[in-house]
Amino acid sequence: MRAASAINSKGGFWFATYEGGLSGELFVALLKKLMFNRKRPVHLIVDGLPAHKKAVVKDYVASTNGKLTLHFLPGYAPDLNPDELVWSHVKRTGVARNPLRKGEKLGPKVHDQLAQVQQNPELVRSFFRHPSVAYISDL
Repeated sequence: MRAASAINSKGGFWFATYEGGLSGELFVALLKKLMFNRKRPVHLIVDGLPAHKKAVVKDYVASTNGKLTLHFLPGYAPDLNPDELVWSHVKRTGVARNPLRKGEKLGPKVHDQLAQVQQNPELVRSFFRHPSVAYISDL
């Protein structure tokens, strides 16, 4: 089980869990969910994952006519990615601290924990106060 997510400085959190690797097509499906009913332009910071750079992704971004812009982080720079702070939090407070019980599956447990993050905008906003991502926000 894998997961992808996006956050904003206002406390918004979007996520999806999926099986296997992230393909360009799956990334586009996630982007479409993120862009649904969006009125204002979205500037999305992404890492260098190959799926983020596929032609299908470029075509979808172009089709949004400027409503979606992808900004790529340099090489290996997880400290510059505010979404990595979400994953650090999840790892420190979630399954790692509360191991699976007999018969319990990882996927639903991770999904539930991400849903809890989604319901806590103040927690999400707090990630943008970290000094490594101060370049993004005016918080």
